[in-house]
Amino acid sequence: MRSCSQNGVRSMVRHGGFTLAELIVVMGIIAVLVTVLVVVVGGARESARVATTSATMASMSQAMVSFREDAGYFPPVLDESRSLMESPALDDPYIFNRLQGWYSYTSPAEYLLGYGHHGEDGFGWEPDNDYASQFGPTAGGLVDESVRLGIRDPGFDGVWTSTRSKQSKGTLRGRLERFESGRVKDEGNVMGPYLELPSTSLLGSLGWKVTEDDGIGEWDATSIDPGSGQPRVFFQGDDGYDDRGPKVICDAWGAPIRYYRLNYPTGNPSGGYPSNNQVEISGETRPYSPALSQFIALRPWALEGGAATDYRVPMGTFDWGDFNSTLDSDALGSKGDSTTSYELQSGEFAFLSSGPDRRVNNWMRTDLLDIGGNDGRTFTDEWHYSWGSIPGASPTYQVPATEEVNEDNIVEIGS
Repeated sequence: MRSCSQNGVRSMVRHGGFTLAELIVVMGIIAVLVTVLVVVVGGARESARVATTSATMASMSQAMVSFREDAGYFPPVLDESRSLMESPALDDPYIFNRLQGWYSYTSPAEYLLGYGHHGEDGFGWEPDNDYASQFGPTAGGLVDESVRLGIRDPGFDGVWTSTRSKQSKGTLRGRLERFESGRVKDEGNVMGPYLELPSTSLLGSLGWKVTEDDGIGEWDATSIDPGSGQPRVFFQGDDGYDDRGPKVICDAWGAPIRYYRLNYPTGNPSGGYPSNNQVEISGETRPYSPALSQFIALRPWALEGGAATDYRVPMGTFDWGDFNSTLDSDALGSKGDSTTSYELQSGEFAFLSSGPDRRVNNWMRTDLLDIGGNDGRTFTDEWHYSWGSIPGASPTYQVPATEEVNEDNIVEIGS
């Protein structure tokens, strides 16, 4: 009886265990399942970020319309120091180059939220206090208005009359000069805020440095994110965060959302150009009316049949589509890829997120083999930083060598 019982136990133990081969198979299956789970969770997380960013930009688009109803125009384009970035003239012989850098990171937070104190945005001031005591949220016993969102009517120029200052026209310093001189009046109702962000983590600040005696400061031009080539964003609690820095609305990947709008005459954001406008460039007069299609980064990566149209910008003796030399045609007098969408042709402003890879190529819509990307060449995208009223150094960065970076761009077009 004992012998039979012991043999039965041994048999049960032997059949109840796993061989080495079976263990390897089971471990392999578990590894595959874990990999699949990671991919699924990662994909769901990225999809959620895309949805969040799209919803944020859609809200920004609605806020833009509300702002225009109150102010009479869409917000002007400001640079990284909250200063007016002059729009290129239509007869500028380099207009197509310049346009690729004519966009703003700071305008959305400036006009749709409204932040800062007293002289920064016209929110209010007390004429019996001098400038020194008023500068700063709580100086001179004044109420800290920087925590209250909303702006006073910015006037016809969009920058609180700073284009009328004797010096520093169109700049933050110009605003404060006008404020100090008593030429900024506390009149009218507070406008906005026009936007409620779903999360405070979407509001960041650009790098800021103060070197002048007046303590105003300017954008830290060395503060460029090497991974994306865009201005680095700091959030509260980060090393380098300065509450005086210009605020930016970010996408779900922490990159600042860009703001684009149609050309307008300098100092007149409510102005525009007729659809039959004529320009003289290089001695030739040709039709040219601005459209959002002039910004290559906004052009869609792919278009459905029947949704594509053409748009070219006159520059020199050629009509340019983009900077892709594969499609250059001296015989037709055209350069590059002119493919765009009807939506961009009719839109008046747009927001752009660089997407999950956080990178944008401003110079080509899509990639073509052996041209501009796959052959390892890069483009120095310096126009945004090297012209206009941007102070300090003029940093440049290399556009990524492959134009596939634009495939995941998220664009919101409004009118």
